[in-house]
Amino acid sequence: MTTIWLLLLLVSIVYGFWLQRQQDERAILLAKQLCRQHQLQFLECGRQGHRFSKLNDRRRWFTYYQVDFSSDGESRYQAVLTMQGLRLANFNLPPHRI
Repeated sequence: MTTIWLLLLLVSIVYGFWLQRQQDERAILLAKQLCRQHQLQFLECGRQGHRFSKLNDRRRWFTYYQVDFSSDGESRYQAVLTMQGLRLANFNLPPHRI
């Protein structure tokens, strides 16, 4: 019986890792698209962390990504991309030089 629980735990961990990788790939793709839409140069994207937050009076699990971009080729700015599952929840673009 213990072996079954350990196997279930291992499968759950692997599945969670796989889902997180899928979300990371989707976030990078969305970050590149959003930078292209705003005519910015995409530099890199990395996961900041996870957090429970309220949206429309409901608590939800969000993943936050830091998106580095450049508007003029010399400066480096940081935006925050928020994901809920594989969906884009928010994209906070800071003021930047054009």
